[in-house]
Amino acid sequence: MSHRHSTGARCAATALCVALALQAAGCSRVETPKITPVTAKYRIAADGATLTLMRALTDAYTAKHPTVTFTVAEDNAQTAADAIYSRSADLASVSLLPPRTADRPAPWIADLASEGVSIIVNPANPLENLSTQELRDIFAGVRSRWSDLGVMGLGDIDVGVREDGDGTRALFDQRVMESTKLALSDIVLPSIEVTMNFVAYQPTAIAYVPSARITGTVMPIVKVVGIDGQKPTLDAIASGAYPLTHMLNLIALGEPQGELRQFVAWAVGPNGQAIVAKMNYVSPMQGKR
Repeated sequence: MSHRHSTGARCAATALCVALALQAAGCSRVETPKITPVTAKYRIAADGATLTLMRALTDAYTAKHPTVTFTVAEDNAQTAADAIYSRSADLASVSLLPPRTADRPAPWIADLASEGVSIIVNPANPLENLSTQELRDIFAGVRSRWSDLGVMGLGDIDVGVREDGDGTRALFDQRVMESTKLALSDIVLPSIEVTMNFVAYQPTAIAYVPSARITGTVMPIVKVVGIDGQKPTLDAIASGAYPLTHMLNLIALGEPQGELRQFVAWAVGPNGQAIVAKMNYVSPMQGKR
């Protein structure tokens, strides 16, 4: 009798423990595992013609995708292209495509924007237009005084050019100079900002800069001169009527993957191209409408 009571007591206790355990399990909440966001960091090499645009695009993308960040470093076009081959950059934005060589694979390329190269002089200069031949003569040193072009009272012409490897220099040399060499007296200028200041503070100066950098705040300090009767308006750049027009490209060692692929698709898509247009560049989409 005592044995049966002892066994029954143990069974009752066990049943109570099981019930309490089940009740506790039923009352407890199962927490959803927290997912730690995966951050993606990319390095972009941008030449002077694309630098401000790339900073605007990457800032806008990061604002919508906080886990994706970019470091945008300024180089000239040649150095920016070299950066993707040395893998010190994941992507490059350039105004000059790298030359094809036997020891380098062709880069992956996407069109980002079109822009022109503007010829600028000091606002004190009354000149409004130059022919391609006159430009060639000026930069070759054949015409060294402003009076050679009918501009009196300014004296000698001070010519500014960009360094080798710069995209605007490459376009100017190809379309204007052709096989004619630059004059040894031409002053090599290291940046767009230095070029702007050179012309702004030197009444006798002439140089060239990316057209997208000519904004309302810049126009009072420099003056844009037409080429063969064409000014670098957005319409003239889009149609190709302006002679110094080229494409700005994104390049990579291979087709971008992951978040970088998403960024590139966004940059060349409607949202990114809205920023392109806002910043005084011409969207490649404009010619497809």
